[in-house]
Amino acid sequence: MSGRNIFKRIDWLTIIFYLLLVGIGWLNIYSSTFTDTNASIFDFNQLYGKQLLFIFLSLISIIIILALESGFYERFSSVLYIISMILLLGLFVFGKTIAGATSWYNLGFFNFQPSEFAKAATALALAKYLSDIQTDIKKRKDQYYAFLIIMVPVFLIIPQPDPGSALVFMALIFVLFREGLPLYYLGIAFLAILIFVTTLMFGTIWVGIG
Repeated sequence: MSGRNIFKRIDWLTIIFYLLLVGIGWLNIYSSTFTDTNASIFDFNQLYGKQLLFIFLSLISIIIILALESGFYERFSSVLYIISMILLLGLFVFGKTIAGATSWYNLGFFNFQPSEFAKAATALALAKYLSDIQTDIKKRKDQYYAFLIIMVPVFLIIPQPDPGSALVFMALIFVLFREGLPLYYLGIAFLAILIFVTTLMFGTIWVGIG
């Protein structure tokens, strides 16, 4: 799409709110970690300096994402999904443990959490599958394939253990109802979420007894 069309499609009010929230968040980090010996905001050895760099990189990423044609995501959604699953598998060998979860790659200057990339890749892969003319979500076979796309990253993330990130993927199931998934699955989904949450609160043994 042309640059003019990109600017027309942008929700500038959302952009303003986004920049305000990012700016307020960075100021909170800066004010809580500022010392007289580290006065420069561009000190990348400090937390606020690293955060400022990440903000800049995220803005560049946003511009690149908007500049790409929508067909790019349709063509490469499967590739991105496979790459994200490989990255999740690699954590079991090369992952770094932070706060009890082996869900990070240590890249030296910063840590990379592939589950965040997997969220976007899974959403793209699911959208690509549902948009296929041969896919009918009312058919049991197509339902299983859609659930498989969602559950593969969940099964790779839970053993890290990172149940919080895994729970986010379950929200993609609600997208299927818009495409015609039978409503009785909604009851199953709520039951699964209830078991998931109560397991986190009370432990596997008590939930199993219940």
